[in-house]
Order: sequence, then structure tokens, then C-alpha cells
Amino acid sequence: MVQFQLPWRGAAWAIVVICALAGCSESKPPDRLVTGQAFPALSLQGIDGKQVPLTAFRGKLVVLNVWATWCPPCRKELPSLQRLSTSLDDKRFVIIGLSLDQDNVAVREYLHDRGVTYVNFLDRNLDIAKNVLGMKAYPDTFFIGPDGTLLGRVVGAIEWDDSRMLQALEAAYRGDSDSLRGLPKGVYGSS
Repeated sequence: MVQFQLPWRGAAWAIVVICALAGCSESKPPDRLVTGQAFPALSLQGIDGKQVPLTAFRGKLVVLNVWATWCPPCRKELPSLQRLSTSLDDKRFVIIGLSLDQDNVAVREYLHDRGVTYVNFLDRNLDIAKNVLGMKAYPDTFFIGPDGTLLGRVVGAIEWDDSRMLQALEAAYRGDSDSLRGLPKGVYGSS
């Protein structure tokens, strides 16, 4: 019996083994943000084009909501975020929107038409959302302590202006970030 040796057979097996081993080491990328650690230093682009560092809000508990006009759950939660923003003491808290939309004029008009008055910024190319925050779903909301540490996060849309939220934020401002763990889970949007 004549046995044929195919020169590529060994190379093919080597490729299969390498791919299999590479697949074994691949896992879901870790979340880039860790509760209790410093939140990334962000430079936010205002709807007016001006850059504002996130550190400008240091000393306040920041509720950073990442949203888009094309995201139905994001649109649904905006009115409750607006009501929350008017319920909080603006010397201790700030609600910040970070829109993933491209068009600053469209975002400005959208917010105006819906009576949203809290400050909003743009992340046109998703540089912050994808590359810095590692987001996979929208909306995504981050609670950042007065000292700049990440206190917690809600992925998905929720009703922001209920009494439990107000109590949890007040407690978090006083240093009890555990109060944020009992918040409702969000309804997921687009990723």
C-alpha cells in the first residue's frame, strides 16, 4: 500500500490546534470599570462644542446617563431622569446625559422638545462609550461619587424618580454606596 504524504496536512493540523487553543483562552472581555475604583478621566464635548472635564463636577454625586435618540428605552427614561434632576439638590448632585448621536442640533432640538434641561454632552464616535467605558447596551447609567470613584451602575432603562432612587442617591452621597445595589434592573436597549 502506498501512503501519500500531503505536505499541507501537518500545517493544517497545526492551524487547527492553534485555533482551538486560542479559542480556549478567549473569554468575554472583562468589564473595564470596577466599583470602588476611580472612574476614568473623561473630557466631554458639549452640545455647543466646548470641552468639559468630568472632574469639573467633582464634589457632587454624578449620575452619568449614556443614551441616544435612536434607542427606544433611552427615550422612554428621559422624562423620569428630568424629574429626578429637578428633585435633587444641585449643590450635591448632577445628572449628566451623554448622547451617542452624531448631530448636535438634532440632540439639542430633541431635548428642548421634551423639556430636558439637565446638562448633556456628545460622544459622536462612541469613543467614550465603547473604548473607555466598554459599553455593550444602552442606556447605561453610572453613579460617580463626589471623590470620582465609581459607586455603581444601572444597565438599561428604569424609572429614575421613584422614592427608592432618591433615598439610594442620598445615602450614596453620605457614603453608603451599598444603597445603590438594591436598585431595579434596567430594561435593555440597543447594543
